[in-house]
Amino acid sequence: MGRDWRNGLKTQEVEKIRSVYGENVIAQERKLTAIKIFWLQLKSPLIYVLLLASVVTFWLGDYVDTGVILFAVAINTLLGFFQEYRAEKSLEALKGVLAPRAKVYRDGEWKMVLARELVPGDLVYLADEHKVPADGVLVGEEGLFTNEAILTGESAPVEKYDCESGRVLKCESVEEVRSVFDKVDNKHKAFMGTEVKMGVGRMIVIRIGGETAVGKVAKSLKDAPAEQTPLQIKVERLSKQLAVLVGVVSLLVLLAGLAVGDSFEEIFPTAVALAVASIPEGLVVSLTVILAIGMQRILKQKAVVRKLTAAETLGSVNVICADKTGTLTEGKMRVTGAVLDIDGKPSKKKEKDMVMTAVLCNDMRDPLEYGMSDWARSKVGKLGEGVKSGEELKKKYERVYSLPFNSRDKYIATLHKDGVKQKLLVSGAPEVVLSMAKGMSKREADAWKSKFEEMGSKGYRLVGFGQKTVSGKLKIKREDIGDIDWIGILVYEDPVRKGVRSVLNKVKRAGIGVKVITGDYRETAVAILKQLELLGDEVDGLVMEGDELEEISDTRLDEVIDRVILFARTNPEQKLRIVEALKRRGNVVAMTGDGVNDAPALKRADIGIVVNEASEVSKETADVVLLDSNFKTIVMAIEEGRGVYDNLKKIIVYLLADAFAEIVVVVGGMLLGWSLPILATQILWINLISDGFPSMALTVEPREGDVLKDPPQG
Repeated sequence: MGRDWRNGLKTQEVEKIRSVYGENVIAQERKLTAIKIFWLQLKSPLIYVLLLASVVTFWLGDYVDTGVILFAVAINTLLGFFQEYRAEKSLEALKGVLAPRAKVYRDGEWKMVLARELVPGDLVYLADEHKVPADGVLVGEEGLFTNEAILTGESAPVEKYDCESGRVLKCESVEEVRSVFDKVDNKHKAFMGTEVKMGVGRMIVIRIGGETAVGKVAKSLKDAPAEQTPLQIKVERLSKQLAVLVGVVSLLVLLAGLAVGDSFEEIFPTAVALAVASIPEGLVVSLTVILAIGMQRILKQKAVVRKLTAAETLGSVNVICADKTGTLTEGKMRVTGAVLDIDGKPSKKKEKDMVMTAVLCNDMRDPLEYGMSDWARSKVGKLGEGVKSGEELKKKYERVYSLPFNSRDKYIATLHKDGVKQKLLVSGAPEVVLSMAKGMSKREADAWKSKFEEMGSKGYRLVGFGQKTVSGKLKIKREDIGDIDWIGILVYEDPVRKGVRSVLNKVKRAGIGVKVITGDYRETAVAILKQLELLGDEVDGLVMEGDELEEISDTRLDEVIDRVILFARTNPEQKLRIVEALKRRGNVVAMTGDGVNDAPALKRADIGIVVNEASEVSKETADVVLLDSNFKTIVMAIEEGRGVYDNLKKIIVYLLADAFAEIVVVVGGMLLGWSLPILATQILWINLISDGFPSMALTVEPREGDVLKDPPQG
């Protein structure tokens, strides 16, 4: 028969289970100390070359020059240290989502314990505003809604249900309970770090710590390979080439001098001068300054660059993976109008009924209900009911009972006092509300259904309304709702942001591809992309849904990814696969996201971009934070990034040309048998002081013309 897990555990059982599964904590296996992070900043060929130059100048007694070189090394090292130290905080932020305490049923009574002490099999009580302390299965609930934005990025509360199958309650052991978890639908589960927004529930803990959904995100962040930015790759390559050049040239000069009879004391200063001449000592400082200036310029475009090298990487981006909601669109559902009669001839009574239902039959739980309230607010005073606001209308027609919306029935019904009678109001999925309507011919019903399909295919969201007057009822059941008077539908859309279409044309001209990744339905997303002219009438091969993505191999994904423009109904793991496939194709990828679930993909992308309202974990992982959630801002940041890239090229060419000229002077003098024409200390003076001011001037140069007219450089 199995044990009844609703009776909780005993203390002896808890200790035994904890010895097997450990504590309910998100472990951070990789722990980099501040000292280790600092030391890692010195492991660069260019730093080695500069440190060698400082040793030589110190040996020659040029202490001022030694100090200047070490100052340049210190700036670079400290900036790198702070960048990586901040990155380590992304894992720490994940730990912050764990509830500090939990109410658990043990030894026959409810008690408060530290959340870290929970074990699989514990029975936990969930209530309004509680943070869920682990992943588990619900074995009792009353109107339970949770906010899973931390996992999904969607702010609308999610309704939860008791796990009615009894599958969990038939299990004999903790191992059996854990084995059925994946077979239970998510609507019967609650997840660590999510918040209870309404109702109460009881949950059997199944997964704790690193096994939870949030814990798996932490592991993926920890396991994500540390990748160099395009700039770091180029600088490292240049550093190695310079190191080889310095070593080879200096050694050849030293050997050549000794071969022709020069003493070591005579030829060594020449070799040192050549080594110093080959090193552009001002390069590290110039790179740091130009990236810092780039960060400030990007900030003026309402984007905060959190990682220094990201200022240049933005200029190399050639693919943007953009979220649809809130980036290409405004992210707010707005009512665009009402359809009250299929022939377009609504009555004044229907208009009044629609407004009253929108105000009264509304629990303000999700974006559609908020949009409904906004639409009705300005119309309440014109109802002729002697009220000026929605609150006054609610007082006049007091609610006496309600049946809340749920995903099974797909409607909300409310009962209100109306004199000696009661008014029953219904709103919900239009096809469901329509099916309850009375006195409607089949022709009219079919016409309404065709209207629903037509508007749905264009990306609109619809809510249907109905009502009827009842007598002698102070309570209603689902079966009581029928034979209502059909009112009509409210039409919603998430409007495309102003200026996005023109920005997309600019992006296309700049040689940057756009991939739209969304959890929304295919039809809705396709309609939006058609408005933006990213898709035309023919979409075969250009749209892929999450289910299809799940079935294909990485090899096949690599073959089709360049062609696909829209990925719909995707989950976090699929977003990560998309980014990885694009990178395998040699692209420099910018990715937008906001939830904890987006953190692995954000970290894997070359540039992770989040909005200011994103979760703390996403912010800590991201390279860029948008202050206005606008796609236009991303493109403007890329434009500034290209300006940074151009200035970097100018400085590198200038400093290398200067170093080459110094090499020619020293080698030429030696070949002609002259005494050393320029000393090592003089070369350092030229590189650090005389060249410093012109190179600083190049760092602050504004962008030259339209930098987006050409394809990305990388």
